[in-house]
Amino acid sequence: MVRLLIAFTLILISVSIAVIVERRKVENPFSVKRNQLPTLVPPQDFGLEPEAAIIVFTESTCRSCSAVLALLRGPAGANVTVAEVEYGENLDLHRKYGIDTVPTTVLVERDGNVVEGWIGKIEVGELARALALVV
Repeated sequence: MVRLLIAFTLILISVSIAVIVERRKVENPFSVKRNQLPTLVPPQDFGLEPEAAIIVFTESTCRSCSAVLALLRGPAGANVTVAEVEYGENLDLHRKYGIDTVPTTVLVERDGNVVEGWIGKIEVGELARALALVV
């Protein structure tokens, strides 16, 4: 009977230690969240009036960035102000908003809340649906 109590006590202690260790684990502290869209991007940070706007984070050698800007500056984005934030000229803004992939495009309301966002190419239909939310 004594052996059974000792075995039970050892098992209980082992389980308790395992639970404590598991709770203290840090989820990979060195991981970087990639391809995340910011949730708040105030237009005023880009010299814009507080109104709905499309903000495109780009890089000068990015071909996809040029295609996205052409789409947004054409008839598809005619009713909304478009601001380009080029990496070489605005590294601080890319870092502030955690942008690590270009093009990253966000559609923001006048208060800066992100309504919709895209990483990479934008489909015209998706853009039209998103613009309908703020225009």
